[in-house]
Formats: sequence, C-alpha cells, structure tokens
Amino acid sequence: MSKQPSRSHLFLQHLSPQARCYAEVPGLEALLDSWLSIARQAWPDVMLPEEDFLRHVATRLSPSDEPAATLAALPVADLYLACACARGLPTAHAALERQLLPRVASALTRVRGGGLDTAEVLQQLRQRLLVPQGGAEPRIAEYQGTGPLAAWLRAAVVRTAFNLQRAEGRRARAEEDAEAEGSAWVERGADVELDYLRRRHQQDFREALAGALASLSPRERTVLRLHVVEGVSLERIGAMYQTHKSTVSRWISQTRQTVLEGARERLAERLQLSADELRSLMRVVHSQLDVSLLGLLREPG
Repeated sequence: MSKQPSRSHLFLQHLSPQARCYAEVPGLEALLDSWLSIARQAWPDVMLPEEDFLRHVATRLSPSDEPAATLAALPVADLYLACACARGLPTAHAALERQLLPRVASALTRVRGGGLDTAEVLQQLRQRLLVPQGGAEPRIAEYQGTGPLAAWLRAAVVRTAFNLQRAEGRRARAEEDAEAEGSAWVERGADVELDYLRRRHQQDFREALAGALASLSPRERTVLRLHVVEGVSLERIGAMYQTHKSTVSRWISQTRQTVLEGARERLAERLQLSADELRSLMRVVHSQLDVSLLGLLREPG
C-alpha cells in the first residue's frame, strides 16, 4: 500500500519558484494541520478536499522576508471558504450567503448617489464573483488573504454598485469632467516640445502605463480604482480595509509612484531614448497621469 503524502509535501509541491522561502518554515506540517482544523471548525458544513485547499493557498503566496510570520498571519478560514466557493461547492455558497453577504451589504449605504437596489447589487456581485467566465476560475479565487474576506467583499460590492450606477448614466457628469480636464490640458499645452512628444508617443504612453498597472497587486489596483475612478473617499476606503484614512492616502501615493516608475522603465526599454529625452517624456506622462489612469482603470481587466 502506498503511503499517503504529508500535507507539507502537498503544499510545497505547489509553491512557485519565487515562493520557495516557505519550504524552510519550521514546524510546517503542524502549522498546516492547524490550518485545516481552524478552517473546518469555522465552516463545518463545507467539505473541501485538503489538497485543493493547500494548492489554493500555495499558489497565491508571494515572496516574503518573514515567511513564518506571513503564514501565521494568513486568514485561513477565509481562504478556505473562498477556495470552496471558487470550486462551486453549494455548502460554501450557502455559507457565504448566510454569514458574509448580509454584512457587506451595509457598505452600500455609503455609496454616493444612493437610489441603489440592494438586491440587484448583491445579485450582480454573486454573478461576478461566483460564476466562471470564459473558462477562467470565478473571480472569488482572486482573493489572496492579504486582509479579511469581509473587507475584500465590501470593496467588491462597492465596485459592483458603481458599475451599475455608471450603466444607468448616473456617472455621466464625472466622465464629462474627466474629458474636459483632458481637453484643458491640450489647450494649456504651450510647451511645443511636450505637445509633440505627447502626440508622437501617445500609444507608447498608454501601453507603458497599462503594463505598470498590470504589475500592481490586486489591492493596489482596487484602491486606486475606487479613489480615482469611483471617487470613493479615503475614509470609506479605510473602512473597507479596516484601516485609517492616512494609511489609505499613503497607499495611493505609493501606488501612483510605482506606476510612474514602472512606466518610466518600460518607456526606457521600448524607445531607447537619451536621459534628457526620457525626462521630457516623463514630464508628459506625469502631467497626464490622472486622466490616463481614469481611462485605463475603467477598462475591463
């Protein structure tokens, strides 16, 4: 009779090469045992195969300077439920419906504009998170455990509400203001060199910024989209992530800088410019950043 592989073996074989630091965590087998115990105690009706759960967590881990602390801090019960929902287990969907969706629905009271049908928003959220699209996993599989699942769901329900508002034309004024800002920038473009660079390299700018945005973490993209596109206040975003608005402000500032640096690297590699030419290009990118982000973050994906 073949020996059943240990949980640590199942877990380690699914780590990415960049996340091999977790292989050296002391007492890994006992830690994984505790994960399964905690998760099944939290969701006793959800019978998720342990290999599915361990694979799910392992494939979502990022490199860490403190791997033991990172593993110890994971919200394993939340990850277990998200994994089970992604696998389509009816008991997991029922637990999500019973335990979490009523709590996250309260976030809709803070959405600007009002007039929202809570039942419609929640139905759209279920469709968005639990139904596979185009052969991909359901979107709830994107939850990585960097914070509580309830906070992640609150952000998702707010995004869903704003999407519905836009579809109904309630955000037409914000779009008009963004277009007016872009036109005003062109009218103010007295600097002939910058205007020339802007027109010549518009597609390069767009692709460099899109690549920089794609390299952000899910949380960075979500917070940036909520603030730049949806106009959600720092206080409200802080409430979603259970942190202070000053922390959210710092996140946004750091993310904008990361996007600019990523765009600069991509432009330098793509266009092979001199240092002076690259500085001039980055002046254009910086001057258009908010308008560019508004357009790129609106696009699906």
